[in-house]
Amino acid sequence: MILARKIKLNVKPEQSQILLDTMATYRECFNFVVEYGHSNRITSSSILHNATYRLLRDMFPGFPSALVCVARERARESLKTIKERFGFNTALPRARKYPAIRYNLTCCTLGQVKLSLATTRGRIKIDLIKNPILKTGIKNLLKTCEILYKASDKTWFVIAFEDVKEPERIPQKDILGIDRGIKNIAVCSNNMFLNSKKLLNIKNKYRWLRGKLQSKGTRSAKRLLTKVRDRENRFVKDCNHCISKQLVALPFDTFVLEKLAIKKSKKLGRNFNKSLGGWSWRQLDTFLTYKALLAGKRVEYVDPRYTSQKCSVCGTIDKRNRLSVSSFECTNCSFTLSADLNASRNIRDSYIASIGIPDTMQVAVNQPYASIGMASYRLSVGGS
Repeated sequence: MILARKIKLNVKPEQSQILLDTMATYRECFNFVVEYGHSNRITSSSILHNATYRLLRDMFPGFPSALVCVARERARESLKTIKERFGFNTALPRARKYPAIRYNLTCCTLGQVKLSLATTRGRIKIDLIKNPILKTGIKNLLKTCEILYKASDKTWFVIAFEDVKEPERIPQKDILGIDRGIKNIAVCSNNMFLNSKKLLNIKNKYRWLRGKLQSKGTRSAKRLLTKVRDRENRFVKDCNHCISKQLVALPFDTFVLEKLAIKKSKKLGRNFNKSLGGWSWRQLDTFLTYKALLAGKRVEYVDPRYTSQKCSVCGTIDKRNRLSVSSFECTNCSFTLSADLNASRNIRDSYIASIGIPDTMQVAVNQPYASIGMASYRLSVGGS
């Protein structure tokens, strides 16, 4: 699995201008190759290189040759994507105002204290801001990294890519089923509820504020709208980081989730689609996956069908088992439980059945929850 490591840079004002000039030249090289490839319907790397390399070197003599090749390769990737999806029957892809610059080992050196980069004015060395990642060093780095500029607060970052090996896929005893939802972000099969009431309240406030700013439509309102959106995204991202960190810290080595593929639909209704649009379940999946991987654990997925209709005790599947959104009562054995908790236990049991754990081992797996019984503890998500 490839993990992206984001490290903030301590860039001086004169260095920032050099990097901005390099970024502008990089953007022009990218756009030039895209225009040539699109007009001639070319996606071959060798043909694009022979046709554009010398021209770009003459147009931008101070631009490092390695960055010319990188810009050409990024343009080729964009052209190939367009060809596969639309067959060149679409508008040209254009680089953003501040595109991320890809570097390789020939034009970039990343250490634990400094970063050396090739630019339009030669090599420059930039200090790295202290980061927990740099304490022990980054292992298994790939041969590429990216330089990113955030224009809103004029900050620079380097994105380093690390190849982390996944743990061996052997049957595990300590398995936790996790059911995700809008009301409860996560409900675990060990009777732990991660309630999202506070998170939803704050998101509703941001939604109301966005609506007010959008209705004004002034230039200052649009600037403020961008800040509000960034602030909300940071808040949600922080919540998902806290939730995933808390889950990985639990004494389990395998976390089982539903393999969801959710899309908005008119049948669901306007209000539900709004809630669905603000539900960042995929981001939580990503954070949980890479944090578990770093801890030597893993995340698995199961088929989501019937997990909310199936009784976790007798296995009866019936739509009538769901009394309401939050409650479950089996029509066969009269077992009553929270609907989300019942679903999380079904998710766990589905994975156990899929890996073929014997019945004797399943008893050992379920024993900790049997001792807890119907008791549960709830944790609020979305603190100050």
